[in-house]
Amino acid sequence: MDRSIYTALNSMQILRTNQSVTSQNLANSSSTGFQKDISTNFASVYLDRSKGLDPRVMALQDASGFDSSQGPKNPTDAPLDVALNGEGYFLVKPENGNIALSRRGDFKVAEDGLFTDGTGTAMLNVDLEVMTIPPHRKISIAADGTIEIEPLNAPIGQKIKIGQLATVSGSEVPLAKSEDGFVRTVNGSVPEPDNKTSLLIGFLEGSNVKTVDELVSGIEQSRAYEINVKFVTTAKEIDEATASLMRMPS
Repeated sequence: MDRSIYTALNSMQILRTNQSVTSQNLANSSSTGFQKDISTNFASVYLDRSKGLDPRVMALQDASGFDSSQGPKNPTDAPLDVALNGEGYFLVKPENGNIALSRRGDFKVAEDGLFTDGTGTAMLNVDLEVMTIPPHRKISIAADGTIEIEPLNAPIGQKIKIGQLATVSGSEVPLAKSEDGFVRTVNGSVPEPDNKTSLLIGFLEGSNVKTVDELVSGIEQSRAYEINVKFVTTAKEIDEATASLMRMPS
């Protein structure tokens, strides 16, 4: 069999992975604070005959990642809707997993008092502890992440500080998405909260996925996949023709 088939099969495998990434991005185009995954880039590389190798073309791929650019800020006027005003992340504690980073700010108070985002992921304070909110009449969040409440039994207008949301403006260690979809450092360390990023109260950050770009990318991937399928078929036909010529006449 012609070895060129392996080049096409390698490209098809990468394209199949990229199609999954594109589908994932489209599915999360309306998810709050979602940062789109980047498809694997790949190109052709020629092996050098002068170094004792056959001049074959192989598919060379670069590592994929995620797009950390900010999504659109959409006004909601809800007191528990918060968007990060600039680069940075909230520090969160997923139900199953280590401390992670998130830009999702659709907060709520669970029935047990746990302060979570829209997915039920617990928010952390500046001491990296899970935040709980006592029973209250009113709750508010300041631009620095400070949370205050009016307790049920306190005089009207009296406020009590509950804590401060932990945010980090960045990380010296490179970031990557884990299998659970949360952002973490590549070495598993947890950045120290610095609370340098201000918050926009009454806004939600939308997904940074551009639907049209993803649709166009999906079409291009499908066409490239079809081309590689035709290439495999053509290589097979050439291989069969070559084998036929090599047969001894009966």
